[in-house]
Amino acid sequence: MRILENRPYELKDTAVCIGKFDGLHSGHRLLVDSLRKYEKLQKVLFTFSLGETETIYSEEEKRILVEQLGMDIYINCPFCEELCHMSAESFLEDILIRQCGARVISVGEDFRFGFERKGDVEFLRRQSGRYGYELNVFPKKKLLGDVVSSTRIRRELRSGEIQRVNRLLGQPYFICGRVQHGNQIGRTLNMPTANLVPAREKILPAFGVYASRVWLDGICHTGVTNIGVKPTLPGENRAGVETFIMDFDSDIYGKEICVELFAFLRGEKKFSGLEALKAQMEEDKKNAYLFFEQ
Repeated sequence: MRILENRPYELKDTAVCIGKFDGLHSGHRLLVDSLRKYEKLQKVLFTFSLGETETIYSEEEKRILVEQLGMDIYINCPFCEELCHMSAESFLEDILIRQCGARVISVGEDFRFGFERKGDVEFLRRQSGRYGYELNVFPKKKLLGDVVSSTRIRRELRSGEIQRVNRLLGQPYFICGRVQHGNQIGRTLNMPTANLVPAREKILPAFGVYASRVWLDGICHTGVTNIGVKPTLPGENRAGVETFIMDFDSDIYGKEICVELFAFLRGEKKFSGLEALKAQMEEDKKNAYLFFEQ
């Protein structure tokens, strides 16, 4: 998959889905999936870099997901001053048609673009004859009693409702990164953990312990993941992600892993000491096994 961030894009014969795409949730998948039938066109996901401080996925995680979804090209367009003041007409003609070579455009029904957000679905319909592109427009998807949205998913994440989050996303919520050295507490308890430091802009779910699966070198392992600040340990700790990988005993420091969360097992709490913590970790392992055996 090609990744483009700087204009001009110099593409030809493309099918483009365009939007904010934070989380690439099940509603967004309607746009992405609409491109699959255009076998002779390059499939482009066009999104905007807004410098947000709270995202469901980090930029690197989003790129991984876009590639998994089968896109040929990922455009992350910086929302600069020039773009902010560009008219809808100029954005369509110069960027989507001339630079992206769009022959198909897929958007959500509430998509707005251009200066003062004057470009909308009706504008795109009126211009389709002039520029010769096919337009696909999709309504908002409803699931579990309400519209699927990134705002709703963030709210469910903060509440620890990870199973609802996964339904809304259309796949398990995940955290990817390179395994780093931690404080070695898990190793002293004979339960070594793989430690990740998530991107600062990434929203983490409610602190606590989750049944998880870990992807390493293309192989899936069952795990137990703790997300939080390790209140049993002294000092202030940055929120992190540490995973005990079941039935696994290899040195993976420096390796890239992807941790998928499936079920909230318990909230984060402070223990009286390391022995109490070890006893709880054993219980967490049993509960994770039970969840996946259901």
